[in-house]
Amino acid sequence: MRKRGFVVLGIALLLLAAFLVEAVLTPKSATLNEAPPVEPEGFLSPSWVAAGVEGEQVFLHWRSVPGALAYTLWRSGDPDSGYQVIHMGRDTTYADQDGLVHGKLYCYLLTATDPEFDESGPSPKKCVKFGDGEDDNSR
Repeated sequence: MRKRGFVVLGIALLLLAAFLVEAVLTPKSATLNEAPPVEPEGFLSPSWVAAGVEGEQVFLHWRSVPGALAYTLWRSGDPDSGYQVIHMGRDTTYADQDGLVHGKLYCYLLTATDPEFDESGPSPKKCVKFGDGEDDNSR
């Protein structure tokens, strides 16, 4: 009788171990993670105040977004693609001076991040031709 009890206990432990291994190793459903991110309701995209060239820098200034924890600034030499992050921070101004080439057009986008780390949609593009003091809002 005692031997049978150990066998039953052994089988129960094996079943429990198999269940735990399956629960840990089985991939979880990615359905929720695959949904496209949704811009938080009422969380606005940033808007520009000004952009211009002064000396060897492009100065950028944008309006603060209510509820924003931080801002991410993106730059590209092509108005339609190739944007890369050049700055992340809480300020609403930035002086871009790294790797700029005179006569080249630089375009900027801006996003805001809320306290839940949700990111807003991008701002309108702001394009500046470096070295001639002109900006081009139409691009």
